Amino acid sequence: MRFGGSSVRTCMMAVVVLLTASVLYAGTDEWTDTRKAPYLLFNGNAGEMEVHWQLTSKKACTIKWSQDTTYSDSASTTEYNNSHQHKYTIKELETGKKYYFKVIAGSDTHTGSFYTAPAASATSLSFYAYGDTRNYPETQNAVAGGVLDYIDTNPASQTILIMTGDLVGDGEKEGDWDDQFFTEDAPNVNELRATIPFLSSRGNHEGNSSLFQKYFPYPYETPCYWSFDYGPAHFTYIDQYKSYSSGSTQYNWIKNDLKNSNKTWKFIILHEPGWSAGGHSNEKPVQDYIQPLCKDYGVAIVFGGHNHYYARAEVDGVQHITTGGGGAPLYSPDPNADKIVATAKKNHFCKIDIANNTLHFEAYATDASLIDSFTVYPTGIEGQGFARLMHNELHQNTPNPFNGYTTIDVSVHNAGHVSLKVYDMAGREVATLADAFMAPGEYEFVWEAGNHPDGVYYCRLSTPGVVDVRKMVLLR
Repeated sequence: MRFGGSSVRTCMMAVVVLLTASVLYAGTDEWTDTRKAPYLLFNGNAGEMEVHWQLTSKKACTIKWSQDTTYSDSASTTEYNNSHQHKYTIKELETGKKYYFKVIAGSDTHTGSFYTAPAASATSLSFYAYGDTRNYPETQNAVAGGVLDYIDTNPASQTILIMTGDLVGDGEKEGDWDDQFFTEDAPNVNELRATIPFLSSRGNHEGNSSLFQKYFPYPYETPCYWSFDYGPAHFTYIDQYKSYSSGSTQYNWIKNDLKNSNKTWKFIILHEPGWSAGGHSNEKPVQDYIQPLCKDYGVAIVFGGHNHYYARAEVDGVQHITTGGGGAPLYSPDPNADKIVATAKKNHFCKIDIANNTLHFEAYATDASLIDSFTVYPTGIEGQGFARLMHNELHQNTPNPFNGYTTIDVSVHNAGHVSLKVYDMAGREVATLADAFMAPGEYEFVWEAGNHPDGVYYCRLSTPGVVDVRKMVLLR
């Protein structure tokens, strides 16, 4: 997890604490001429990447790039409107390759890097998702730090970030975009924007969307809905503040967009979810109009936000994700809401991994704890969409906090080798509860803490294809 703007941060992954140096993004210590630091936008063309930035006054700029840090290619830019915005589209790039770039903006120098989109024939892909950052940049900074930590450990996941809207408090005020989303005081967010493109739906807090479109000029079909292919996946963005009822212009576009895509993996991104866990009510038009299209044309996941927590609903094989924990004040989700199978009142991000005909989804809190995961695969049967794989599961220990000893339950759905270990906050192994082949069934383990000091411990389940972690608190 990253803190502040230090070039050295603490990264805790699977209860192992690492110290590493930041190499993905660097800028001047303080901005002098920069109003919005360089950020990436993907325009739907696999061999291109757009770099955008904004200055405080009229100045000429230079952008340099290459597949290493020699920055051998360069171009000059001039502002394109009276608010001192700059952009440059780097073209004729190789697909699936890493590039480095440098922007010299007046007396400021900013650097970053990106991977181009994979080839259309690619069968694997990793990407991220979160939303509802609003006017809490310090909280989004922690969420962005978690994504950066995962990119550090898995460079192939330096791809794209799907966002579900409500990026600032009042999207019709320039000051909110400056102070909340593009602020210099959120170094992890600035680093992440110079590392992967942010691709967001329009939320209700974007208001009339004029400034949203100004700073995120995606290749809209009609503002603010659009779609793009990315390797093995197709992403469809819906504007819920224009009609999308059956027979409307947008509905017909959505239907044709999904129908004409030959990608195995299709995703819909919107803001107000059809099934969620309380707070704002369920969006009935998503249930009535979008869900049938998901079933007809094989949409695996619908991403929404609006409610400030994590929740997942499963409806006829379609996963409906509420990822509204990007920074706004958290709501308390109702785990018993209709169709809901998982909830968490946590700031978080989602990580999606596609490998051929399997998709694995994980949601992580900012303390690196896993809050939900599932795996789906296409059934190959028309109208039946996607089936969910049952994985071995680690359940939360009881009681928690505990005094002296605690019980840990494990559900083994797939026979195989099972490792169950306990680690302290420093990542040191303190106990092995299981390390053997296990047949399917329900298993119960007891950890007696003995003379170990009070504090936080982590129980880690490791089986083929699954790693799961639960936080335990010893309090005598």
